[in-house]
Amino acid sequence: MGDAERAQRTGEAVLDGILAGFAVLVAGWLGMGALAALAHYSTGFADLLAASDSPWASGLLVGAERSEPAGQAVLDYALSLLNLVVAGALWWSGPRGAVTRLLAIGLVTTAGAVNLQAHASVKVVESALGVNTNWWHVMLLHGVGGVAYVLALVLFPTGRLDRIGPTSWLARSAVGVSVVGVLALLALSTAEYPHTISFVIFFGVLVPVVGVIVQRHHARTAPTPQMRRESRLLGAALAVALIVLALLGVATAVLWSLGTPGLLLFDPTAHQPGRPFDEPLAVVFWPARLIFAVIPCALVVVTRRTRPWATEHLFSRASAHAVVIAVTGSAALVVLAVVQQVAGQALAIAAAAVAAGALFLPVRDHTERLVDRLFFGRRPPPSVVLEQVADVSGGREHPDLAGLAEVVARGLGASYCELRLHGVEEGFRWPPDLAELPEQVVLPVHYGGAEVGAVVVDRTSAIDVPGQRDRLLADLVDILGPVLHNSRLGLELEEQLRTALLRAEEIAASRRQATADMDAERRALERNLHDGAQHHLVALRMSVGLVEHAISQGRPDSARERLDHLLAQLDGTRRVLADTAAGVFPVTLADHGLAAALSREFDVAESTVVLDVDDVVTSRRYPLEVETAVYFTCLEAANNAFKHAPGATVTVRIHDDYRGLSFSVADDGPGFDTGGDDSGHGLHNLADRASGVGGRLAVRSAPQQGTVVEGFIPL
Repeated sequence: MGDAERAQRTGEAVLDGILAGFAVLVAGWLGMGALAALAHYSTGFADLLAASDSPWASGLLVGAERSEPAGQAVLDYALSLLNLVVAGALWWSGPRGAVTRLLAIGLVTTAGAVNLQAHASVKVVESALGVNTNWWHVMLLHGVGGVAYVLALVLFPTGRLDRIGPTSWLARSAVGVSVVGVLALLALSTAEYPHTISFVIFFGVLVPVVGVIVQRHHARTAPTPQMRRESRLLGAALAVALIVLALLGVATAVLWSLGTPGLLLFDPTAHQPGRPFDEPLAVVFWPARLIFAVIPCALVVVTRRTRPWATEHLFSRASAHAVVIAVTGSAALVVLAVVQQVAGQALAIAAAAVAAGALFLPVRDHTERLVDRLFFGRRPPPSVVLEQVADVSGGREHPDLAGLAEVVARGLGASYCELRLHGVEEGFRWPPDLAELPEQVVLPVHYGGAEVGAVVVDRTSAIDVPGQRDRLLADLVDILGPVLHNSRLGLELEEQLRTALLRAEEIAASRRQATADMDAERRALERNLHDGAQHHLVALRMSVGLVEHAISQGRPDSARERLDHLLAQLDGTRRVLADTAAGVFPVTLADHGLAAALSREFDVAESTVVLDVDDVVTSRRYPLEVETAVYFTCLEAANNAFKHAPGATVTVRIHDDYRGLSFSVADDGPGFDTGGDDSGHGLHNLADRASGVGGRLAVRSAPQQGTVVEGFIPL
């Protein structure tokens, strides 16, 4: 274990100890507040405490004097319980790290700090022990809870402060604002200002502002796409929370100016000489507490690696609904309060319902666009996107598919896009240096009823979006059909042209080689005629002349002897000419076919060749150029075997199948390594003969494993 890992585990253990200590402290704090409320509302319990001489009993009776109304106390403890449950779930199942532990500490401490009934515990302890714990209460619960909560937002998602960038003025400003806010919270709390006001200011304004600033910064600079996505989602959720609380704050101000009832909540921390316990913050305070507990849940959800696209969709829809409810609900309350002052309650309720119904659709449309921009960024209108796609793909022989992928990605707000063509191995990506496509969704593209390709984007951009963007993805897929179809045809045509050019080059090279081989054979034939047949013909001419001279001299016996010698010379000359002609073209091949020519060549007593020709080849004639190519290929391959593997057994097989003529020449000689430069002149001749009639040839060999030359000529 390294020093860094050891230090990290030590820090996490310290945070776990702090969390456990605060959990015990808050449980006791909430318990004392609950007992004080029970003493206030239960006469029997109060009498039991009055009969006791314990200082804690008298302390509970003193604290009972500042108890909340029963309904408010139930709501207060329900929200505190929610804080504790979320903190426990976060610590138990959330990502284990500093951010999780800091959020859990913030939730636990504020469960006691913001619970208005729990503030009766200050009076309980003061009466029982004679110690004023108000400052310690504010310092430990308000201060530590606020710092832990804000620090968790600053550290998310990396968990390390250095990832923010110590030179970033935006990060330094966020940290500075949070510290100043905590100090202001402590000052307000110790100055006997109502805790409801400080809570709304801190958690309703300061915390969302700091979170939005830091997370928007992280959304651009975080080291991985996953972290940038998490920061973008959390920043958007905090921005929506700020919008909702701002709307509720404006509605509270308007309703309070109109003297609307129902805004007051009992705040025992608000009591000052000549000032009641009530504060007109009910509309803002309770939603702020709920949002304060929900945001950590959002953190747990966004850090889950399963179905992140569904998380984003859920966040965007829930945020849009929250803003719509806040706007329409606030507007309905304001209309209700205004109309109720000039008309009856029934008319006011009807007017509020009409106002809410009239505002719902336009507010929903504008809110969904706003939330869509917050969660998915600024995107061009669908008409502009389609126009850009048409501009990039139209008016060209070869559309810029990489540029088209960028246009589609920017239009959908996607982090990447790939255009795939069927039959083409490589796709066209944006950004081009992206190694892999995580969380991808593949959208098939059709043209003429057939699938021609696909569009691959991240799932975030493929989920349903509101308004006019509902059909954008489908329209893009439709318009890309002919584009990908034409592009595929163009690429296939280019590939065919490249193949044709390569084939033409091979044919040209083969013809050049064939010409060179023919020239070499011509020179060899000339040399054979000059060195062999020419001498015999000259000798024959001389013999004929001697016979003629003997006859003219009247020597018939001598002429007869010369004629016998002349006949022997004629037989020798005939054999020499036949051997020379066989090197050019075997007569047996032309007259009797491939099987007979190979049998004449190899079926001799001293031959080591095993000839295996199937019955179909024996009884059938093939085109002369095919028989010639197979004959000379087998002959030259056998001669190569005799040359390089003397004494080896050579097996020649000829087989006719339904597709063409297969042949092979195999020997059991020493073989050779085909990885080296083994393509000598002889193997070139073999390949050229086979390719000249549309066939193919392959050589297989390995040291000590013999050599096999096999080919196939289609018919």
